[in-house]
Parts: sequence; structure tokens; C-alpha cells
Amino acid sequence: MSRHYDYLICGQGLAGSLLARQLIKAGKKVLVMDAGSRNTSSHVAAGMFTPISGKRMVKSWMTDELYPVMTDTYRQLENELGLSFLHLKNIQLSFSSIKEQNDFFSALTDKTSNYVLTEIVPNPGLQAPFGAVEITHSGWLNTSLFLDKFKAWLIEQQAYEQQCYAYESFLYADDQWHYGTELCAGAVVFCEGSQNSRNPFFKYAGVIENKGDVFLLETNALDDEKIYKRGAYAVHLEQNRFKAGSTYKWNEHDATPTSTGYAELKAKTDALISGNYQVLEHLAGIRPTTRDRRPILGGHHTEAGLYIFNGLGTKGVSLAPYFSKIMADLLLNGTILPAEIDVKRFT
Repeated sequence: MSRHYDYLICGQGLAGSLLARQLIKAGKKVLVMDAGSRNTSSHVAAGMFTPISGKRMVKSWMTDELYPVMTDTYRQLENELGLSFLHLKNIQLSFSSIKEQNDFFSALTDKTSNYVLTEIVPNPGLQAPFGAVEITHSGWLNTSLFLDKFKAWLIEQQAYEQQCYAYESFLYADDQWHYGTELCAGAVVFCEGSQNSRNPFFKYAGVIENKGDVFLLETNALDDEKIYKRGAYAVHLEQNRFKAGSTYKWNEHDATPTSTGYAELKAKTDALISGNYQVLEHLAGIRPTTRDRRPILGGHHTEAGLYIFNGLGTKGVSLAPYFSKIMADLLLNGTILPAEIDVKRFT
């Protein structure tokens, strides 16, 4: 006899985890299915967030709405899970040229200048021949630690199953979705990240794969006071160990680290760190991005009870808490989605 759930969530990244939490809190019976891979973008990425970004240093989309929800959500989860994984740190950003420095200050506006500290002393381990500034209200989430702990919580709730599911085993009948003869659910939500490119139901959804390389490295040149950035970034993990990255490759769809990716990231890391370091491990992952840099939420354009929550990209840490609430409202209450995030924009 099939096990019945209100919601079946495919994928236990940030999107799937936080959506599962919303639905379980609402009293729904949920099962999260995940392949258990360690090279997903949620596990590999450094989990940074910053209120201003890009070459023009513009204020990130919806910062004022996203950040309070982000901070409250992760602090609540730290209390619930008994672990610390949210780290609020300024980003110490150094310039590569006088032109870059001038462009940075020329781009500042009244909306962004209050996030910038200019009277600072750069860390001597940071390459900063043209000076540096600090970006406040920034930080990082230890995504791998968070996801591992949340997975353990889901297992305690009997709401997790590790398996490589097959799309052809999903069948809609009798007003519900069946997965083989094992499971059935009122609705299925795909929170798969880059795996969406192989999903026959949502191939139209506009998820674009973007590969990124990351180093786990050891160095005495930097400390744990800041996040350091100069083209690449370095985030302190423990003792003298850091996560450094990243590259951006739009035409590579395999998460296997390559010698080309290593060489590119090595050059970026050399330009970032003024001192010796040792690469302990080279990792790579595939980010789920979109052309318009907006999340993708909503129901399938023809199939009832089939949904997607994806496209969080490089800003997943700040986007996932807020939009997991929006996605839960859609599932629970039929709330209308803003057009700019609705998957319907790709149909």
C-alpha cells in the first residue's frame, strides 16, 4: 500500500529545506526526496550575502524585504537545531586598479553609501595595492553544515528519504501524484537546482546552469574577522582554513572539477591573498540561475498539482527564507504570485 503525503518535495537544498519547514510548521505531512549528492551548489558554495553587489555596486534586489526575514529565519533555526551556522561579517573589498576604485566611488548613491566604510586599514594578508573598503550588513551561511543538520531533523520527523528518483515513475491519477507503487501525494514540488535541466516536466522553466569552482585552503595570511574579496573571495571556516572562490562558467554542465577551473581559480586566489596558502581540496558545483536573475516559483502550466521552486542562483542564502514563505502561501492558500517570479513568465 502506498504511503500518502500532502506534499512531496524533490531536492533538499536551501529551497527544499526551507519550504519543507514552512509546510511542516503548517501541520502538513511532507516527504523530502534527495539523491544525497555533496557537489550541489548549496553544499559547495560559500553562502555569502551582501546588500550591494556587481560591478556597479548597486543595492541588491529586495534587500530591505529579504534581509530581516533571512536573519530571523536562520537565527530561529540555530535555536531549533542547536547549532551556529549564520555568520555576520563585513566584506573587506580591495581594488585591482585606480580605475576600479574610481568606478566604485562614482557608482555609490545615497541608497548604497551607508553600506560602505571607507576609513579602514586593509588586512596585510589581503592584496590591496589600491586601497580597500568594507561592505557592512554582509556575511555568510555555512550551508553544508546547515543542510546536514536540517537533513538529520527531517529524518527525525520521518520526512526524508534518500534516493535518486526517476521522473518517469511520477504518474497523476485519482487527483494525486503517485511515485511508482510506493508513494502518493497531493502535490509534488521540484526544488532541484541545476538538476532541473533533466526534468521533463519543467524544462521550459528557464533555469540556466552556471558552474563554479571553489578551493578549500589553508593560510596564515588572513584572519576570521572579515570576508575578503578581490575578484575572488575568502571566507573563514575554522582555524586557518578558508573557502575561496569562485569561477563562473556558462557552458559547462558537469560538476567535476577540471584543471582549467583550477588554473583560473588559482590565478584569482593569487591576486586575492598576499602570502602563502595551500589548496587542500578543489570543488565544483552547478548554480541554478535565470536570465532575469529572479527566482522561479509556481505551478506547471498544464499539469495539476505539480510545482517548481528554483532559480535562486548566487543569492540563495538571502532569497530562500523569504520566498519559501511565498511558495508555502501559494501551496496552502492559493496566493497569487508576483509576475516577475512566476514560472508562467516562461510559457
